[in-house]
Amino acid sequence: MKTVLQNAILNNKAVDITIDNGLITSVEEANTNALPQEADVIDCSQQAVFPGLCNMHSHAPMTLFRGLGDDQPLDVWLNQYIWPAEQKLTDELVYQGTLQACHEMLSTGTTAFNDMYFRLPAMAQAVKDSGIRAMLGYNIFGDGDEIDDLKREIENSQFSILNSQLTIAPHSVYTVSEKGLRRCADACIDLHVPMHIHMSETEKEVNDCLREHGCRPWELLDRLGILDQLGDNIIAAHTLHLSDNEIKLIGDHHITCVHCPNSNLKLGSGYRFPMLELIEAGARVTLGTDGSASSNNLDMIEVMKTAALLQKGWRGDPTAVPAEQILSLATLGHTVAPGQPACLFLVKLNTPTPTSIRSDSQPTSNLVYATHGENVVLTLVDGKVVYNSENKA
Repeated sequence: MKTVLQNAILNNKAVDITIDNGLITSVEEANTNALPQEADVIDCSQQAVFPGLCNMHSHAPMTLFRGLGDDQPLDVWLNQYIWPAEQKLTDELVYQGTLQACHEMLSTGTTAFNDMYFRLPAMAQAVKDSGIRAMLGYNIFGDGDEIDDLKREIENSQFSILNSQLTIAPHSVYTVSEKGLRRCADACIDLHVPMHIHMSETEKEVNDCLREHGCRPWELLDRLGILDQLGDNIIAAHTLHLSDNEIKLIGDHHITCVHCPNSNLKLGSGYRFPMLELIEAGARVTLGTDGSASSNNLDMIEVMKTAALLQKGWRGDPTAVPAEQILSLATLGHTVAPGQPACLFLVKLNTPTPTSIRSDSQPTSNLVYATHGENVVLTLVDGKVVYNSENKA
């Protein structure tokens, strides 16, 4: 059955959005008399509609660790708080933590996320149960000794990932050996999946790489042949501390970089993310929250505001990265238009709160600068309502 979002506000105009088989099939001026017969009609009067947000770097089960080890340096936070806690996880805990994360993301306008963690079958079940889209990455450490078993498990169909896509996710250049990184790259080629990795998150990471390998992190991947091997099939979280040569390497290979401003700020990792330089070089820039233990929430609307304001602040340019551009980064360029996936969220207009979006102003600007995830009233994934603030669907 077709679904119609009736009287939704798109670019300050009331429209009827028809959805069929998970895709937007038409966006027409609102007209009650022209609605298709036998359609499921949802009244969206006084609600602004936007394409669904994509959280490109998260660790979903870490909702279980929200608030753990706050106000600590990254190395202390990981070694003394997070990694010991992760040793106590079970499949059920990972399922519950992931399910909580999925519901939090859906309730704040996120319709898809890219993750790296452990116990992926439990995560995949939570993804399926919630209705969100996801790419889930096998977190790899050390020499990657588990890669061969993992490949056999997948190739023999002994591992069911349900409706999720896969990535291979070596944690970082400081926790995975050169041998392990090569193994991960080879597995990505064999399995036809992307690599998802933390890169250049802190100055310490860069300095340690220089001391141990005689080069910077991206130069190490280049030296190992991984950039030429995988090219644009790499998703790199953080990419904060980069040399001009590294920016060129990233751009030449059209790598996807994920900016996680809230996590970077909270962990004191830095704030001068070279967003415009990366885009100009040819990289694909996206946004993410990181895990709830370092960002404390999964609100991508908050991430958009922080990312935009940081660019304006450190560049001393209020025109840098306008709202329309930051929304495009957060939605992977998706729009509310025929042929696009029916992954959408709606925000109520004219509420009495100071975070409301006025129908007589610019909806995108107000979404980015004045709204919070809690203002989302409806979220759809592939045309299915997966969150409704009225009934908590």
